[in-house]
Amino acid sequence: MRDARSIDPDVLLAEMMARQIGPAAIACLYVPAAARSLGAGWAADEISFIDVTLCTEKLHALVRRVDEHLAEVRPVTGPSALILVADAEQHTLGATVLALELRLAGFTAMVRVAPMPRDLTLLMSGNRFDLALVSLGCTAALESAVGLVRTLRLLSRKDEMCIFVGGAIPMEDALLLKATGADRVLRDAADLMSEYDACRGGRQLDRDRKRSQSSIVQSLLKGDGS
Repeated sequence: MRDARSIDPDVLLAEMMARQIGPAAIACLYVPAAARSLGAGWAADEISFIDVTLCTEKLHALVRRVDEHLAEVRPVTGPSALILVADAEQHTLGATVLALELRLAGFTAMVRVAPMPRDLTLLMSGNRFDLALVSLGCTAALESAVGLVRTLRLLSRKDEMCIFVGGAIPMEDALLLKATGADRVLRDAADLMSEYDACRGGRQLDRDRKRSQSSIVQSLLKGDGS
């Protein structure tokens, strides 16, 4: 493995593409594999914290280069997604890769790291998001995630946003859902579209049920009911 200080992301991207490795595969397959290798090396005490940090920054830069490279050729056909990284998280590479995966799937995607409530208020006042994903990888981030979900609920127009929580946090899905108050737990990005459709369908059923109940109440008030 080359010394991280000598790696130029532009050169590395060009070299991999010259070997017939597509830019999407580089960002969505090779970068996560490299990140896992760094984590294993760190856990085995085979790589220093400085080298982990430098290599991770190079991977971030590589994903950004791929994002720029593909920006002009990907159509926007899907929902808009807001990806939030909870406070106390030390790594944001996964959120960056996820955003790129969503853009490649036709989504518009925006990432924010540990935003304050006022930052979210400003962001959502000028943007509409169909769904939000709150990422947390450790229990220390749980309190921040709860606050983010609560703020998203308050700011969501007509409560139409589907809110997901997920990540590597070691907590059962049912407990995580109950603790955060999100709509659904998402562990695999490949399941996002089906989960989003199910969430949206559930919300439509709730709205239809409320309209039906309101209609019955109005009918009774007018004396039309039996």
